[in-house]
Amino acid sequence: MRKGKILIVDDDAFFRVLSSDILTAGGFQVKTASTGLEAISMIENDEFDIVITDLVMPDINGLEVLQKTKQINTLIDVIVVTGHGSIESAIEALKNGAFDYIRKPANEDELLHTVGACMDKKKLLEENAEMRQSLKLFEVSRNVTAILDMSKLYSISLDALLQIIHGEAGIIFFYEDEKKKLDIKGVRHLSINTGEKIVEIFKGRFERDLRDLDSITVVAKPELPGEDAELLAPYNSFLVAPLTKAGSVSGYLLILSSHAKNDYSVKDIKHATFIVEHISQAFDNAQKYSEAKEMAFIDSLTNLYNSKYLELALDKEIKRADRLMMPVTVLFLDLDNFKQINDKNDHLVGSRVLVEVGKILLKCVREVDTVIRYGGDEYVVLLIDADYEVAMRVAERIRASIEKAEFLNDDDLHLKITASIGVATYPIHTKDRKELLKIADKAMYRAKDMSRNVVYLAPLPGAPAVKTGARPE
Repeated sequence: MRKGKILIVDDDAFFRVLSSDILTAGGFQVKTASTGLEAISMIENDEFDIVITDLVMPDINGLEVLQKTKQINTLIDVIVVTGHGSIESAIEALKNGAFDYIRKPANEDELLHTVGACMDKKKLLEENAEMRQSLKLFEVSRNVTAILDMSKLYSISLDALLQIIHGEAGIIFFYEDEKKKLDIKGVRHLSINTGEKIVEIFKGRFERDLRDLDSITVVAKPELPGEDAELLAPYNSFLVAPLTKAGSVSGYLLILSSHAKNDYSVKDIKHATFIVEHISQAFDNAQKYSEAKEMAFIDSLTNLYNSKYLELALDKEIKRADRLMMPVTVLFLDLDNFKQINDKNDHLVGSRVLVEVGKILLKCVREVDTVIRYGGDEYVVLLIDADYEVAMRVAERIRASIEKAEFLNDDDLHLKITASIGVATYPIHTKDRKELLKIADKAMYRAKDMSRNVVYLAPLPGAPAVKTGARPE
C-alpha cells in the first residue's frame, strides 16, 4: 500500500539524513533538497504528497517555499520545521496554509505522527472526490485573495487558474492607455516574446467581439497562415476569462489548451468562474491596498510625499546608488520669514502658498527625482544621479524660481517669498543615510545665518564653502 512521497527541504545535512532515515524506515518514499530553490524545481517536475521544509534557509525561506508550493499545487501539504524554541514563524506559516509544524531537533515519534496525520487526511480526500475538489477550490481561492502585492498577483493568478482548469500555458494581460493597448503582465510555460505574439493574434481575431465579455468563454483556435499557425500548433482552444473592475472588463486571463472547445464541461467552467471571481476580487483588494499605502505617504495639503516617505525613499535611492555607482543629492529647503505671511494674512493663505511652492519644486526637477514636504514650510528634494555640481544648478533654479514668483495672484495678493537651500551629496559628504539628511539640514541653516535666499553647499572635505543666490543688502 502506498504510504506517500515526501520532499525534505533543509540546508542542514544532518537533519535531512536523520529525517529521511526515519521516514524511509516508516515506509515512505523520500527525496531531499538542500535549498529552497532546488526544492521548487523538484516540485515543478515531480509529484509529492508532503513537503517538509525548514523555515530558515540561505536562499529562500520556508514561508516562500510554502507559498510557491501552494502556487504550483495547492493539494501538496506543507509541514514546516522550526528551531531554537521559537514558534512565531511557524504560527505565521500555519496562517498561510501549512498543515502543521515540528521542532528541531527531530523527534522520531513526533515526525512520524505528524506525517501520518497528514497522510490520513489526504487519504480521506482521495476517497471523496467532491470533497477533494471543494477543498482545492477553497485553498486556491484563499491563496489568491491573500496576496496584496500586485507584482506577485499576476503569476499567482495564472497558476491558480491552471490548477483548476486544463491548459498547457497561460497569459495575463490588461488594458492600458484608455483601452487602446493590451499589456502583458505575466506568462506561464511561454516566453514573453511568444506571449506578445499570441496576444497580437488574440487582439486581431477576438478582442473586438470579447471586449464586453462578462463570463468565461472557450473559443476554437482560428485557422491561421504561416508563422502564426506554427506558433499555435500545440493548442486547439483558448479559454478566455475576463477580469472586471467596476462592471467593466479591465483585462483577461488566457489559457491555451490542447483540449478541443467542446472538451470543457459545464462543471469545468463553473469551477474556473469561481476562481476568476476571486482573482478579480484579489486585484481589486491589491489596488485598494496600494492606494491606501500610497496615501499614507502623501501630504494632504500639497499632495507631495510626506516625511514618513523620506526614510524609505532615501534608503531605496542610496541602495540603488551603491548598485549603479552613482551619486544622490539631498536639497533641504526652508522658506524665509514664512511666519510673516501667516501673521499678515491668515493660515489659509499660508497653506495656499505652501501648495504653490510645491508646484514650483515639481516643475524644477525631473520625474525621477522625489519632492517631499518635510513639515511646516520645509521641503526635501532627492536628486537622483546628480552630483553636487549638478545639484547646485538645480537648487539655484529652484531658489530663483521661488524668488521670482508672485503667489496668490488670483486673489490679488501678489505675495513674495524666498527660500534658503542646503545641499549635501552621497557619498561625497557622507556614506550614512541619516547623516546625509543632517548635513543638508545644517547647510540650510548656514544659508539662513549668512543672508537667507541663498543656496549653500555643505563644505566638501578639503574645499572652501560654496554658496549661490542673492547678495545680502
